[in-house]
Amino acid sequence: MNTSSDSAAKDTLRERMRAARSGLAPAAREAASRAIASRLAALPAWAAARTVALYPSTGSEVDTWELARLALAAGKRVAWPRISTSGRALEFACCAPAELVPGPARVLEAPPSAPGLPIDVLDLVVVPGLAFDPTGRRLGRGRGHYDATLVLLRPGAARIGLAFEAQLVDRVPTEPHDVPLDAVVTETRVLAPAGIPVSTHPGSTPG
Repeated sequence: MNTSSDSAAKDTLRERMRAARSGLAPAAREAASRAIASRLAALPAWAAARTVALYPSTGSEVDTWELARLALAAGKRVAWPRISTSGRALEFACCAPAELVPGPARVLEAPPSAPGLPIDVLDLVVVPGLAFDPTGRRLGRGRGHYDATLVLLRPGAARIGLAFEAQLVDRVPTEPHDVPLDAVVTETRVLAPAGIPVSTHPGSTPG
């Protein structure tokens, strides 16, 4: 594997995907985010999860605030990430969405005062990204926080990416540290390369 060329390919793809995502009209992004939340909430893995980890969406990302509302309404415990001072892997803590604060990466995160959770209690982790492919590979922002975190999840914990259809590509360039996802949910379908059960929601597509 040519790590140097894969890294350069990732940078090029990041720029292309940022432009594609930002090019979506705000109303279209809002409608697609609602559809994605509905599809994720229909998955058996979501129904079975007692503790779900969400990312605080920012900019043109798939909106996660509707998912937070659905999770809390269903009696689930919602965990939010925060950057750790002791390593690249993220920490997770419980707090209300209104209590999130700007972190060192200039995105919202759980405040230092929020009670932390051990990573092995997470049943489902919702993962952001700039690009995804049908095999569950994702392209993140390049800091490596989620890849370092996903390898620490307990066996059976679901790793789910959220994406607009415009963020899907044939192949995401990978490096040895990249961790694939169990499923990717878009506004029109569910790609499940790991074979996790998907709902009978129209358009759901097992990988």
